[in-house]
Amino acid sequence: MMFMDQTLEEFIKNVNSKELPGGGSISALTALLGVGIGNMSFYLTEDKKSFKALDEKTQQEIRSYVDRLTEIIEELKGKMVEDTKSFDSVLQAYKLPKETDEEKAYRKKMIADGYIIATESPMSSARIMMEAMELVKQIAKYIDKYAITDLLASAYLLHSSMKSVMLNAKINMKQLGDSTKVSEEITTLEDKSEVLLREIEEVSYKKIGEV
Repeated sequence: MMFMDQTLEEFIKNVNSKELPGGGSISALTALLGVGIGNMSFYLTEDKKSFKALDEKTQQEIRSYVDRLTEIIEELKGKMVEDTKSFDSVLQAYKLPKETDEEKAYRKKMIADGYIIATESPMSSARIMMEAMELVKQIAKYIDKYAITDLLASAYLLHSSMKSVMLNAKINMKQLGDSTKVSEEITTLEDKSEVLLREIEEVSYKKIGEV
């Protein structure tokens, strides 16, 4: 099902049911909305005297960050759809026959392969969200004080989306033979996101105090 073809009412109705989308897709949606409102804070800033007073190189650098964030919105749209498919390989593997030893061995392998996909998909989303948070941090100090709350909302949405999507990875990785690498990456992403959020908060609340 293509979520982008649904009306907002249809989408909300499906969320409030047993139907898809699930948590991973909703996390991707929340993240892309966060990116969007972060970009909006820049669009509200770019015509201000403070931004125009910046040298051309700095302006272009900031615009390149916003351009990349716009690309990330499209990537997260894809992740909304991908998440609904990522666990399907696991479900299909469990339906395989298990009468003979060969069938059992093949079924076991396909289940394991399915969980690899089901773990990597949310981790891939988390990496994209991390990149978005890093870019939001880069533009934070240039955002106008009257638009900074939108930028901070962007950071909060990305932070919570990343934590949420990694819950799927955490539960799926338990089925992997060796989940050490995934576990270490999750810890790294979680720690880094906390640092980034604090840094964005520091810049944002300083600007809020100037209003």
